[in-house]
Amino acid sequence: MKAKSKYQKDVAFINRQKELSYLEKYINERPESILFIHGPKSSGKTTLLYKFFEKTGKEQKLDVKFLNLRETWIGNYKDFIRIFFGIADKSPQKDVKETREYGVFNFFKLSVEVLKRMEKGELDPFQIMKREFIKLTGKGIKPVIIIDELQAIDHIYMSNGKDRQLIIELFNFFVAMTKESHLAHIIIASSDGYFLNTVYNDSRLKKTSKFFKVDYLSRADVMEWLLHIEKYSKITDYKLDEEAAQKIWDAVGGNAWEIQDILSELFSAGLEEVLAQYKKKVQAMVAHYCEFDSRKREILQVIARERNARAGDFEATGIEGAQLKELLRDMVRNNILYFDPMDATYSPQGNSYYHGITMYIDAG
Repeated sequence: MKAKSKYQKDVAFINRQKELSYLEKYINERPESILFIHGPKSSGKTTLLYKFFEKTGKEQKLDVKFLNLRETWIGNYKDFIRIFFGIADKSPQKDVKETREYGVFNFFKLSVEVLKRMEKGELDPFQIMKREFIKLTGKGIKPVIIIDELQAIDHIYMSNGKDRQLIIELFNFFVAMTKESHLAHIIIASSDGYFLNTVYNDSRLKKTSKFFKVDYLSRADVMEWLLHIEKYSKITDYKLDEEAAQKIWDAVGGNAWEIQDILSELFSAGLEEVLAQYKKKVQAMVAHYCEFDSRKREILQVIARERNARAGDFEATGIEGAQLKELLRDMVRNNILYFDPMDATYSPQGNSYYHGITMYIDAG
């Protein structure tokens, strides 16, 4: 039997009972809507989904197909086909070379001939997926498709003309599979608030979708974690008292990735030094982003003052509407700010960016 690798620190998963219960309720209902999971960058959306289906897959008959578009590049329609569809295991020996060329995710396994016909636009990939869903449900298996950061393919068009945008065709298919045919659960996760805002304001999708926010961890969860790091992170080299845990919370809030990062640094430096360096690092990132552009600084002055700002709060900057809209979009795209599509507010990407922004503004 192989010995398990031992690490100084493990990846922690804290609480999330409310989120897990919501996902369980969604999966246990007959499919009737697309579920959009949204929230700030590094709020734990992807980890939550992995954990949920790892647990639920042991309790129910599920066929979960998980595509994380951070991990793969889809540059055109052919890439999309080769990611979503793989070669069937029974392919003839002569097709071995061609088999190696196709996608690693193997969402749906087909023959080489069928794949090539889809690439040419001769076969409809959505009809093939639908047949697979019908086959699975007939066996008592629940099909689930999860796509993380779907907006990454919004530049791709179908092979048979520029008038068919792939992401729109996918949404049409997802509506058909959930609301109309009730064949599969569809979950879309994204930290791009603008993308989700477009979806939310699309009358057809709004009436066929659910939106659920996964936010940063609460203070209670962070304190539970940090005061019991041996239990949650398997750290035995040091311990944290309540004062130290509070300082970490003040610096980065409930951003799990940043807390993990700080815990790693504490193996080689003291807490005060680690937190001071962390704040300076984020301040430098903000300063570098704003370099030579006074308009960005004016926008961040509003954020430093309001923390959660609406579009009207930026009117005092005097920046014209089109320019302001593009600057805000760029700040969201570069993860300086988070745009919440449900209440149309702009805020820093967590406590660390709030401190970085205020330090940058105060530095003059």
